[in-house]
Amino acid sequence: MQSVLQIITLFFTVLFLFSCSDIDGSPQQPDHTFTPKNNTQTFSGVNSPKVLIDEAHNNFHTASGRYSAFQQVLASDGYTVTASKKAFTLDMLKDTDILVVANALDANRKDWMPPFGDAFKGAEVKAVKQWVTEGGSLLLIADHIPFPKAAESLAKSFGFEFTNGHVDRAVFKIDDGSLTKHEVTQSSKNNIQFSNMNDLSSSDSQYLKQIKTFGGSAFTPPQNAQSILKLGSWAYSRTPEIPFQIKPETPKIPMDGWSQGAVLEFGDGRVAVFAEAMMFTSQVYVPTGEKMGLVSKGAEDNEQFLLNIMHWLSGST
Repeated sequence: MQSVLQIITLFFTVLFLFSCSDIDGSPQQPDHTFTPKNNTQTFSGVNSPKVLIDEAHNNFHTASGRYSAFQQVLASDGYTVTASKKAFTLDMLKDTDILVVANALDANRKDWMPPFGDAFKGAEVKAVKQWVTEGGSLLLIADHIPFPKAAESLAKSFGFEFTNGHVDRAVFKIDDGSLTKHEVTQSSKNNIQFSNMNDLSSSDSQYLKQIKTFGGSAFTPPQNAQSILKLGSWAYSRTPEIPFQIKPETPKIPMDGWSQGAVLEFGDGRVAVFAEAMMFTSQVYVPTGEKMGLVSKGAEDNEQFLLNIMHWLSGST
């Protein structure tokens, strides 16, 4: 029988063979058959929060691409969602309520080969930090290597420190404390009917049961943030020099106490940071046709979790 490490190595080697030479040719493609479960709009008309999805920084996930399901979920709840290919400035952010940055990459990157640079200029980081301080809300998502490196300056400006590696997929549960109790983990006013809601214990009936992630990376949040997705003693980050190329000698760093999701009130604004992207969208693994993300078994609560995060960021909880 193959060891766990051999299986993991084989999995990432397959991904590498498909995608190391061409990011756009990755086997992970949008699920164009996805339909949100949400059937009640929280917002409409003039009270609709304006959400800006960043597409100016060579983003692996875009509103019309791998984050199309993310965009659909938000639209189902009445958010006004637009994409932007403009650099971050206070002027371009002034009419935005929530800025979403998902898996940015350094400029002109075409493959997964190092070296890896920062996706953001210093002036952009300064503008976003000031905008949040004055009341804006940021949803920052940086997945496995090399995405944490690309988002390093923006994440650090709010006190988040990423590991630039691969963390195995995980399930975070209310009943063991890995999914912590917070506004964003409470069941919502939205009319999504989850098949597993009847399985919740009576003491935790107001909370989502579990959230599933699909790999990604991890980070340490600042002291005044609350970790929502807490990694345990079972979690490790494997940090290869080249993404996906995990070998027996690849460094393995314990992630016990690290986070894959956290929220932070910053000045007059709010920040939510996550270390995994597929949990908020739906994708198809082209070689097998398998659908992953929001429609996966065990991820039944992920869509409501996304809506709750957006409600918190918009101040509507």
